[in-house]
Amino acid sequence: MTTLFNITQRPAWAVLCPLLAAVLILLYRKRPNAREGWVLLGGVGLCALVLSMVPTVLRQGPILFNGVTLFPGVDFAFRVDALGLIFAITSSCLWILVSLYSIGYMRSLNEHAQTRFYFCFAVALSSAIGIAFSANLVTLFIFYEILTLSTYPLVAHEESPKALSAGHKYLAYLLTGGAFFLVAIVMTYQLVGHTDFDYQGILKPALATTTPLILQVMFFCFLLGFAKAAWMPVHAWLPTAMVAPTPVSALLHAVAVVKAGVFGILRVVFHLYGTEVMDALGLGLMLAGLAAFTVIVANLYAIGQDNLKRLLAYSTINQLSFIILGAAVLSPRAAIGAMVHITYHGFMKITLFLCAGAIMVVTGKKLVSQMAGIGRRMPITMTAFTIAAFGMCSIPPAAGLISKWYFCLGAIQADRIAFLLIAITASILDLVYFFPVVRTAFFDRADTAGGNETGRPLYLFMLIPLSITGTFAIIFCLFPNTLYVFDLAKLAAENIFGGL
Repeated sequence: MTTLFNITQRPAWAVLCPLLAAVLILLYRKRPNAREGWVLLGGVGLCALVLSMVPTVLRQGPILFNGVTLFPGVDFAFRVDALGLIFAITSSCLWILVSLYSIGYMRSLNEHAQTRFYFCFAVALSSAIGIAFSANLVTLFIFYEILTLSTYPLVAHEESPKALSAGHKYLAYLLTGGAFFLVAIVMTYQLVGHTDFDYQGILKPALATTTPLILQVMFFCFLLGFAKAAWMPVHAWLPTAMVAPTPVSALLHAVAVVKAGVFGILRVVFHLYGTEVMDALGLGLMLAGLAAFTVIVANLYAIGQDNLKRLLAYSTINQLSFIILGAAVLSPRAAIGAMVHITYHGFMKITLFLCAGAIMVVTGKKLVSQMAGIGRRMPITMTAFTIAAFGMCSIPPAAGLISKWYFCLGAIQADRIAFLLIAITASILDLVYFFPVVRTAFFDRADTAGGNETGRPLYLFMLIPLSITGTFAIIFCLFPNTLYVFDLAKLAAENIFGGL
């Protein structure tokens, strides 16, 4: 047993754990309590496996698992490093809470196809962990496409014409992006003979033998490939996908899908191109400009939204591009801010979506304009929402303050003051559209229709997770190294930049 679960085997077991849960979910499909028990046990097992690898990575460096050779120079292999662990910790911890929430949500609404829902959710988590631990582009591509296919039934879960249309749009954007991703992988292999990730990047030799235009075109293909990051103008699939059930929205925005997109871009920037090549080709400034544009425009779109989930969708587009902007500045402190924001944003954004779903289940309301007095009828839910919303605006005591503070330090460190101003402007715009939600909920005259937080027994399954994630939004601000996130980000930055 010790050999079976030794440290070099754990990356593979972490990927397999959700798949084993998925099989058991199918086998116990006629016994809902047992089925959902396997969902929760799978989440706990995955989280334990991921966290067990952190001390080894911090003390000794990456954990390598060599699988099979696919073709010369490319293996199906795993490499657990600091950056990958940040993504894996975020996904695995949040899966437990989303699973608990889903039980209350799906049963309260008597949703159909619950076994399919839990099965696809588990497969999606397996692919997210595979992406986090991929040792090279080819392995990452395989899991990235599995993630796309496994989440399509979740987006189209309602099977209404609107849901099916959203699912088709989702596939059209992401599978087209996958084709560009594959082209970029082939180009990379042709240039350097392998696709393995490296701390300083692998394309520096190609800079001397290849015209800059080829490397620039290849970079743009990678960006299109990672359309899950929802940078503008390849963002339209994300607001449309809000037709999905709230636990799916949480999966899309906080747990796996969009985080896989920004994680892939960080891999390309830091571990494929490297900071020197990015700077020499002007790609850092180009990517920063694209991200800054998306941050501002997404916030402007959010200001005009009345549907709460669509408002949160545009907020996600803004926050994702903030992570990309942190990487594109090409300074150690900004990179730390970008990496920790993967986790901090995950906990804050999932809180917002879980609260939105709870409001819909209890009161049936989806529009901000309908939420007058909700804060007095659902005080715990709206308090958690307020904490997470203020975190998005970089207001203490929520975690967004820490990541954006480090980004601002990084912008100064890189002498990119314009991007410091972008971050400040974005936080002000965040406040412009989040504050009216909070004001309407707590200070506008209450509508007497609808239920309250104590009205449904199953609501506890929803209330507990959103309370936990809301609490963690504060804990991360007071103790930034909770779940080792800050230590991992500093280690990753030191390896990438050779120091802080």
